Amino acid sequence: MQLQKLVYIAHGWNLAINGEPLVSEMPQAWDNGPVFRKIWNHIRDFGFGSKTKLLEDPINNKPIEEILSAEESGIIDHVWNKYGRYSGLELSRMTHEQNTPWTNTYFTRGQNASIPNDEIRDHYIQLAMAGRARA
Repeated sequence: MQLQKLVYIAHGWNLAINGEPLVSEMPQAWDNGPVFRKIWNHIRDFGFGSKTKLLEDPINNKPIEEILSAEESGIIDHVWNKYGRYSGLELSRMTHEQNTPWTNTYFTRGQNASIPNDEIRDHYIQLAMAGRARA
């Protein structure tokens, strides 16, 4: 759960700062929060244990870190430094707060609906303007 939330948060900050999605697919509003299905498919076999290998891009089979821009790597480093200490459950609580893209999507469009990138971007822009380090 922690990995999904960290990727979602990095995706949100990248949308807000660089104007581009970090992940090519839109996250879905699952019961436990925002989930990228392709990532879930790659990591589900690990269960709740530690992830012990690099995730690879399914198209070119290169580790994902090798295809990131310097700006994207910077966002990921920042997110890890700021949010990496939180458990998956703590990060889930952050993404479940009132008026977050997950709550707005889950309760208006339904379970497993895609969370629009423009709503995620706007949310993280608001967080930046308010000076809040939340998800």
